[in-house]
Order: sequence, then structure tokens, then C-alpha cells
Amino acid sequence: MLIAQNLTPQVKMGRTRAKSSSVMQQQMTLSHGIIPAVRGEYYSYSSVFTKERPLYALMKCKSNKARLISEASNLGSEINALFQFNEGNLRVLSIKEADTLGLLDRMYSKGAFGDTWFAPTNLTPGQFMKLRARKKTEELVRACRAALAERQVAIKLREELVVALMTDGGKYGMFLVEEITIFSIQIEACHILL
Repeated sequence: MLIAQNLTPQVKMGRTRAKSSSVMQQQMTLSHGIIPAVRGEYYSYSSVFTKERPLYALMKCKSNKARLISEASNLGSEINALFQFNEGNLRVLSIKEADTLGLLDRMYSKGAFGDTWFAPTNLTPGQFMKLRARKKTEELVRACRAALAERQVAIKLREELVVALMTDGGKYGMFLVEEITIFSIQIEACHILL
């Protein structure tokens, strides 16, 4: 997990503006290779997505989760979502939906991407952080399945929203939208591949 340490905080509901900068610096040290998630391993991490790096790949923690649009065709089924930065319409979309809407720079990818579904949860940020810290696979999967009864391929984002997600490849996860700026979306997240 990426952790920011020794920061002089500008507190905003328990978060720091300096943290996203620290997380982005730490992301730069992560591998840009394709390191798929391992079945049964529980991953817990922070990540910052930008207009330049809007793709979300639920891979192993040693791998950078925020990816460039140009990497989509190489990542194939490892890429799961896209964070869209439209004024007043920040949202996360399944990679398949993003491709259908032409958001992947007209890249030919027919059949390359799997399905991903999202749903807002009723969890508070504190409840999510406790769930994530417990690292109990069954608890995470049960919470995701309950939330995903009303699944969608795209949802609007706001700070403090906890989002459940599931893929057709057996990945279950949640992320907390910790901070939104005009340039970035920072999340705290966890996922597992069953």
C-alpha cells in the first residue's frame, strides 16, 4: 500500500492536499509492466488518475494502476475502467463502455476488453477503510455483490463516495473517492481476483 508520511497537512475531512502529490510520486516507482492480479491475493492501495493517465487496471500492487490511453490495446483484458474528466461530469466507466463511446482515441479493440460494472455503496469513508484494513475476502465480495444488485457501466463521482465494482473475469473491489481536483481523482482502493 502506498502511504504518505511526514507531511504538513492542509486538512480537508481527514485528507491532505499534499498526499495526492506524494501518491503520484510513489506511483512513478511502480512497474509499468503488465503484472496481472493473482487469484486469491487481496490488494490494498492508493492511486491517482489524471487526464493523461485515466485508465484503471486492477492488477498486482507492484504494478501501476493508473495508465495512459495509448496502453489500452496492450493491456487488453487487464484494463478495467476509465476515469472521465469532463467539466461537471466526473465519472468512472467500464473500459468496454469507454471503447463503445469512442473515448479510447479510436483504437481498434473489438472484443479485447471484458465487462466491468459499478455501483455506489452506502458505506462511509470510515467504514470502507475499516473493511479494507480487515482484508477479509468474503466480506469484500459480499459487500460488492450486495451493492452491485443495481450495477451500472458508468457512474458519476464525488468526494467520499465509495464505489463497488466487479468484472466478468472474477475481480471484486471497492474504491473511495478521496479527493477530486480539476487535474486528478485520488482513490483508496482494494480488490481481489477470485
